[in-house]
Amino acid sequence: PSHMSRCYCWAKRILPCRPEADAELTLVSPLFHDIGVIATTREKPKADHDLLGGPIARDYLLQNGYAPAFADRVASLVVQHQARERMQDPDTPIELVILMEADMLDERGALGILWDAMAEGAKPLQTYEGTLERLKMRKLYRRPERNPLVTERGRAFWAEKQRLHMDFVLALERDLGLTDD
Repeated sequence: PSHMSRCYCWAKRILPCRPEADAELTLVSPLFHDIGVIATTREKPKADHDLLGGPIARDYLLQNGYAPAFADRVASLVVQHQARERMQDPDTPIELVILMEADMLDERGALGILWDAMAEGAKPLQTYEGTLERLKMRKLYRRPERNPLVTERGRAFWAEKQRLHMDFVLALERDLGLTDD
C-alpha cells in the first residue's frame, strides 16, 4: 500500500475517538494529502507539495461529482497538512489534526525500522552499525519524552511505535555486542 493509503488507514483508526469529526472529510483528505508531489519541479520543490496539492485535489473532486464546499474543505486540509505547529491549537479543525497525526504515524515504528534498514542496504558499503545510527537519529529515539500527537488514539499509537523503536534499538545494540545487558 502507498503512503496515502496507509495514512487513510491511520485516519480510520483514529476517527472513532473523535465522533465530532466529519468522517467523510477525515477519510478522503488522507488520500489526497501528498498529491502535490506530482506537480513539484526544481522551481517548485517537494517542500511545496502541500500548496500545490490543494488545487489538484479540489479539481479532481469537482470533476468527480463532489460538492464545491466539500472539495474546498479537502483542498484546505491538503494545503495545511504540513503546519504541524497548529496541532496543539484548540482552534485547529479536528479533521486537520487527524490528517496530520495519520501522516506522522506512517513510516514510524516498524515501517520506520524497515525504511532505515533498506536505506542502509542501498549504500555501497552497508553495516549494522550504520543502520543503528540511522535508527538513533529518528525523533522517536532522540526525544522519547515527546509525544506530539493530540487525539487519545493517536497518542497511544505514537507511544506504541516509540516503545517498539526503543526496544528494537536496545535489542540491536545487544545483538551487536555494544552493551553488557
